[in-house]
Amino acid sequence: MSENLKKLAIIAIIVIAVTITPIVYLQLTILSYEKTLIIFHAGSLTGYVEDLSEIMEKNYPGLEVLNEPSGSVDVIRKVIDLKKPVDIMMVADYRLIPDLMFSSGKAKWVLVFAANEIVIAFTDKSKYANEINTENWLEILMRPDVRFGFSDPNKDPCGYRAILVLGLASLYYKTQEPLEVLKESADVKYSTDQGKIIFDVSEGIFPDSVRIFTRDKSVDLIALLEAGIIDYAFEYKNVAVSKGLKFVKLPKEINLGDPSYSDWYSKVSIKILAAGNVVKTIEGAFTSYGLTIPVEPQHPTIARKFVELLLSDGGRSTLEKNGFKSLSKPIILGSAPDWLKELVK
Repeated sequence: MSENLKKLAIIAIIVIAVTITPIVYLQLTILSYEKTLIIFHAGSLTGYVEDLSEIMEKNYPGLEVLNEPSGSVDVIRKVIDLKKPVDIMMVADYRLIPDLMFSSGKAKWVLVFAANEIVIAFTDKSKYANEINTENWLEILMRPDVRFGFSDPNKDPCGYRAILVLGLASLYYKTQEPLEVLKESADVKYSTDQGKIIFDVSEGIFPDSVRIFTRDKSVDLIALLEAGIIDYAFEYKNVAVSKGLKFVKLPKEINLGDPSYSDWYSKVSIKILAAGNVVKTIEGAFTSYGLTIPVEPQHPTIARKFVELLLSDGGRSTLEKNGFKSLSKPIILGSAPDWLKELVK
């Protein structure tokens, strides 16, 4: 190669180097080391996580996002009990992370980023589909010929929230019937103390009965609904919306969706078998979702980029498009890194 050609080649390399944008350079740097992102998440977050994953894979060519949905209690078990590698953990009840992971040293912080509420989902095949409404939903669910379902309360927060909702309905409507149906049909034990109801499913419940059916996570009940095996299912509102299901909105005193009713929601609680075979008591509370990057993530840099996307305007609009309520300001609990504190200022 002549000296002139060598000089031209060097000049071309310099021009290319200085014209690469900082974003592209950052993408190339990240992907030279981290080409995989592993996310364990609640089943109700599936559509939202898939949408964010698609954006991530477009922003970082060559990146593969591996999503693994399950009940939120199982999300924690995968890390604590099974010691599976993960980068991002997203649960439907943010309290699971500080309660079950902080003390074990597996996580140091949780970001509360979204809210939801419980609804009663159904289809045209459901018995009394033309009758059920916000006023009579409990009376219809209690009819002997109606079958309904919720997820396993020892695996999925939607399951224990369904039981808490029935407990609140018992208090709100002043009837013992939902408590007795839970006990007889699903072996859900309960006791009362000074106007409060304490459920106990730590020894397990019946998986299926004539009236009540359970599955590992709430989204698994949809196939039973569509097949007509059950008439109604306790679901998160975003799941009902995203799946095109009909649903009944419950009163704010019952749906676990209004933070102003926190004191009232706490009148019901439930004992579950959590990660590490520890019996954990969970009080009724406003339905809010949490996220963390565990202490030893497999791919820390790209995990951080995922959180940045989630907290961006685009991430917020994607959240709302998937039927969730966005928080006016996300909440951080625990010892969060400085970069996260800056993002939520």
